[in-house]
Amino acid sequence: MAGRFYIVVGIVTLIFIILYSLLPFYSKPNPTLFGLPLFYWYQIILMPIGALVFFIIIMKIKE
Repeated sequence: MAGRFYIVVGIVTLIFIILYSLLPFYSKPNPTLFGLPLFYWYQIILMPIGALVFFIIIMKIKE
């Protein structure tokens, strides 16, 4: 059971690494949201989601 959990953690980590690595695809001035280009709001949205996901993972590991 623990081995399967760590595989899932590795996959989730890999997904976030890939999402942050897609810089050429989201490094564009348009579209904008509240005056911020796509580059900034993509990272602003992704950061709290990643923090929440990894917080949940850490809480599961401590159990």
